[in-house]
Amino acid sequence: MSTRGLRLLFVTERYPPLAGGMAQSAARQVMGLRRTSDLDVVLFLHKEGAPGVTTKVRDGGTDYLITHDGQVGSAAQRAWSTVQREHAARPYDLVIGFGCNQPGMIATTFATWLNVPSLVSVRGNDFDRDWFDTRRHSIVAETLSRATVIAAVSPEKVDKIKALFPSRHVAWAPNGCADEVAALLPQEEQQATELRAELGDGGRRIIGLFGELKYKKRIPLLLEAIRNAQALDKVSLLVVGHLDGTSDAILADPALAPRWKHIPFGKAETMAPFYAACDFVGIPSLFEGFPNVLLEGALMGAIPLVSTAGAMGHVVQDGETGIVFEVENRAAATAAVQRALQLSDQELQAMSVRAQASYRTRFSAANELAVLNELIKNAMEA
Repeated sequence: MSTRGLRLLFVTERYPPLAGGMAQSAARQVMGLRRTSDLDVVLFLHKEGAPGVTTKVRDGGTDYLITHDGQVGSAAQRAWSTVQREHAARPYDLVIGFGCNQPGMIATTFATWLNVPSLVSVRGNDFDRDWFDTRRHSIVAETLSRATVIAAVSPEKVDKIKALFPSRHVAWAPNGCADEVAALLPQEEQQATELRAELGDGGRRIIGLFGELKYKKRIPLLLEAIRNAQALDKVSLLVVGHLDGTSDAILADPALAPRWKHIPFGKAETMAPFYAACDFVGIPSLFEGFPNVLLEGALMGAIPLVSTAGAMGHVVQDGETGIVFEVENRAAATAAVQRALQLSDQELQAMSVRAQASYRTRFSAANELAVLNELIKNAMEA
């Protein structure tokens, strides 16, 4: 089933112009659904200044930016006034909540008030972190108990949610990636070449670390593994993103970290030369959803060097399309670094080609949209 002819409402806190993986995922889903349906987006954004509602008409729907100064209840009421008015003029058929925390709670509440089904998309922190947070737990539990259908971004989250809510319809909805990978522009090729020359001299392998590199990403664990593998002089790091204080302090000590270069994280369309400069994309996370940077990096040739957190243990075939180690297992992480560094240039290239072919086939944007459409159908028929 496609969403053709349906009118949908999409509630989120992550959506352009915001940066980051969840914003990219939200944008990809919105753009895909808008090809066949009329979809409005309600975006809640914490922002200094006067709260308000900004409207922007798009192809296939309207974006409503609901700014607030921390008073989410008032912001939700402003959003409800807008939604109620739009529904009276032309009814919504289904409400989608992007995240099972605050956006999901608002989405399922609006769906209940409108007497339409709801679909909640579980991403990562919204469940892994917030379920155990006493301030947020009740929001997540209420959202998941109300949702008509639940889409989870990793199989392990499907299993966990099913165990907690056995009466709910829960399914795996993996992220997608671009169906076609654009060739690097000449200036991007030059940028990647210059980074390789700077970081890869002497045969060093380059590991890329991308995104919001906070505690859950476990950068200190990977640095420990590199030290234990006696590889400080065999590895360089390209760090593209925001580091937490602990990781930053370790990286600042040359006795504890290899050579590294830091670049601020940017929009998705600016990242290609950074991925292309790397031999590996490192994601040693404690918990995870389905990182966009895994797919984006692999499609630009960077082999995943990842923990089994979230979808990664299901997506990456150890030794075939990447190198995988058990979450928080220091010995396994050290062995993974050693295996990565033992790959010859030919073996590295062969694994890179396999990863690109596998992920482009299994996790295309078209497949992501088809799964989403099927779950919308399930919600409409429930």
